[in-house]
Amino acid sequence: MIVPWVEAGELPNFARLMNGGAWGNLDSTIPPITPPAWTSFMTGKNPGKHGLYHFISPRFGTYEFVYSNANTRKSRTIWRILSDSGIKAGVVNVPMTFPPEKIDGFMISGLDTPDEKSQFIYPISVRDELDKQFGGVRLEARHLEFMRSDEKRDAVLKQMAGLEDHRTQLATYLIRNFPVDVFMLVFCSVDQIQHYFWHYMDTGHYRYDSGGAQRYGDAILKAYRKIDEKVGELLEAVSKDTITILMSDHGAGPSSDTVVHLNQYLSEIGVLQFKESRRGSLVDAVVRRLDVFLRRTLTPKQKAKVASLLPAIRNRWEQRLVSLSSIDWSKTKAFAYEVLPTYTNVWVNLKGRFPQGVIDPGDEYGQLIDFLMERLYELKDPETEKRIVKKIYKKDEVYTGPCSGMAPDLLISWWEDDGLSVRPSLPVPGGKAVRRLGKGFDKLINWTGTHRSRGIFLLHGSPFKNVHIPDGTNIVDLAPTLLYLLGCPIPNDMDGNFIKAGFKEAYLESHPITYCDVSGSISEEKNEVETYSEEEAGMVKQRLRALGYME
Repeated sequence: MIVPWVEAGELPNFARLMNGGAWGNLDSTIPPITPPAWTSFMTGKNPGKHGLYHFISPRFGTYEFVYSNANTRKSRTIWRILSDSGIKAGVVNVPMTFPPEKIDGFMISGLDTPDEKSQFIYPISVRDELDKQFGGVRLEARHLEFMRSDEKRDAVLKQMAGLEDHRTQLATYLIRNFPVDVFMLVFCSVDQIQHYFWHYMDTGHYRYDSGGAQRYGDAILKAYRKIDEKVGELLEAVSKDTITILMSDHGAGPSSDTVVHLNQYLSEIGVLQFKESRRGSLVDAVVRRLDVFLRRTLTPKQKAKVASLLPAIRNRWEQRLVSLSSIDWSKTKAFAYEVLPTYTNVWVNLKGRFPQGVIDPGDEYGQLIDFLMERLYELKDPETEKRIVKKIYKKDEVYTGPCSGMAPDLLISWWEDDGLSVRPSLPVPGGKAVRRLGKGFDKLINWTGTHRSRGIFLLHGSPFKNVHIPDGTNIVDLAPTLLYLLGCPIPNDMDGNFIKAGFKEAYLESHPITYCDVSGSISEEKNEVETYSEEEAGMVKQRLRALGYME
């Protein structure tokens, strides 16, 4: 969308940067979702080395899960590397940076921050200054999934535009009053508005709203215009010889109307066994319906209050919601955590990894993986008879490194043009593994736009050519590129390569690249570090729900 809008004169600051710099498509991680993508960006490594695969991580030795944050990460970030090299960095609103690192400079954590009361700003002197100047730092817009009327949609769009104004004011104040060598700011509104307003713009969307399009057909364009405006303000706040890098962690496209209940299908093909007791299944069904009712009737403040109360009861409620309590683990070979629409992963109930594992590593594991892939590829749309699953990745095909054992065994692509999403299975008679969403809103998730694997990058400044770089650049290439620009050796355990095609030959000749043997890894003993307290976990869950990332 950016290139046509630049050519149409809608985005003058993007145009200025593109017309004077190197730019192209940027391949994201597998899957192209916020936690692994941003973490791969800031480490230069694939998730098999940094250990962050999604918004949730299974708790080792159990079937439970925890919410991921910076404590999940097992590798050093570029901010840590720069700080150790005596280079000051300022980092604002980058996802998966909570709790903030104690770097030379400052860090304001992003999406994974529980709430405004959390210790999400380092150092405290910067927080005190921002509290005094701006009355605090605002976090992401909340309650996007509650937009049930035009009045609420208008209010949210206004709030999000105001939030980007707030972030830019913070950024320019920090740049001028807390000078650093590298400054980074993440804008989130384009991502979020694309999630909720795609069907007003896209006439081919299964939920295209021609009436609403008259009011919101240009909502996404307006979001890009706002960011273009804010980029211009940031460029005005820095010297004209400042190097600018612009990038996204993934792309965007229309969501799918195909819903898969993975555990139901795994049960149908004989690798998952639900408990025979009907009582547990009925309780799961009642809990599920009650959860939907409460979420549609309670106010956001009431939900936040409930989330902070009785954490043990809330945890058992969550397990019911994703049907984990209905599974007979002693008779189950493979299963899915159906808590996130984009968590289309299959886990093998492996001995030594799960408490009631039944599958031996080795031949039995390999045979099961082959069987699962064969049967998952056979999954068909009940109406069209077309194959639903377009691509399945084995973990060892996409991940390498000491954290690969923490990865899901199979990853089903949901980000294709006509992909899919996952919803919890209800282990009751007559349950269906696949269903189609109608034109009306889903009862829980209102997304009409979702992620794509291809994002963007742009390099602007004196070291760079003016060139459109062919495809092939990956998100892990940004970290070594930044280190190269700052004259820092690139750790040899990074997977990325600096984006050589974007640089002028004279710059490359006068700035030889160097590497270092120092490992950027953190001890795997960090596996057992808790990411959030019970209260914080409740807050994070509500934030993910409010943004639509979670059931």
